[in-house]
Amino acid sequence: MSGFAAVDVIRVKRDGGVLSDSQTDWVVDAYTRGAVAGQQMPALAMAILPNGMTAPELSRWTPATIASAHRHDLPAAARPPRP
Repeated sequence: MSGFAAVDVIRVKRDGGVLSDSQTDWVVDAYTRGAVAGQQMPALAMAILPNGMTAPELSRWTPATIASAHRHDLPAAARPPRP
């Protein structure tokens, strides 16, 4: 992924800007890998809160967050018998 810095991503939102797809992908991925310090994500959230996120930003953020997590195959899980 591109070499962004968390502080630059935070600055974009703090200044009322719109995150690019690559910035969104990078910050979510870098945070889940531990490459972004824990205190920087709350700072990003505090920058987003007063400025909000555009529909395209949210449309990118949501799948990036889902893709960053471990997913379980629930259909393969044992189901309790029906009464």
